[in-house]
Amino acid sequence: MITDDDDGPPQLSAETLKVLQEWQQEQQQNKATDEPKEDWHLSQFWYNKETATRLMNEVIAILPQYGKCACIACPTVWSLMHKEYPEIENILFEYDIRFAANNKSFIKYDYNDDDRIEEIYAPWKHSFDVLIVDPPFLSRECFEKVSRLVKFIGKPTPQCKHIICTGTIQEENVKECFPGAYRVAFQPRHERNLMNPFACFVDYETKTLNTE
Repeated sequence: MITDDDDGPPQLSAETLKVLQEWQQEQQQNKATDEPKEDWHLSQFWYNKETATRLMNEVIAILPQYGKCACIACPTVWSLMHKEYPEIENILFEYDIRFAANNKSFIKYDYNDDDRIEEIYAPWKHSFDVLIVDPPFLSRECFEKVSRLVKFIGKPTPQCKHIICTGTIQEENVKECFPGAYRVAFQPRHERNLMNPFACFVDYETKTLNTE
């Protein structure tokens, strides 16, 4: 309700003002939790909730106390972990700057910058205990370039553990770039059904991913 005061412009009543403030707060909350939608031009295909949860649970099972995790081109797992385990240091390396909004754990990453990895990503050299990797494109070139970042930012001692989710056609490339890596029973699934079958690979003894 608007009150009319002869000595000044019309003003909202206290009750109406309260309702307006509550609505504004709700809009801000909705905006804060509004996650970016898939952009197929960027080859973005989000995991479904079950897949993101399974991968998150594996990270929690293998991450040492005070350990650090990073997700490379894998925002769905990164986002879920931030909600469920905000105390864990969890960094996203991602091309899509929409994920950078009000978030210091976002690092802009372009896999085509592979010749400048040591220059651009020097602050994160040998920093992470666990890496989840999902190269954005199903090509050998993309996989090899992403793997260079993986080796640069992962800890050498104790050796960083890698979870690689990619198309089954990349299996040979996975095993070349990550000696000892093998395919687990768990199969990543996406919110939208993809034509290319996906698989999950690890280079350590998995805790939770050897069941479908």
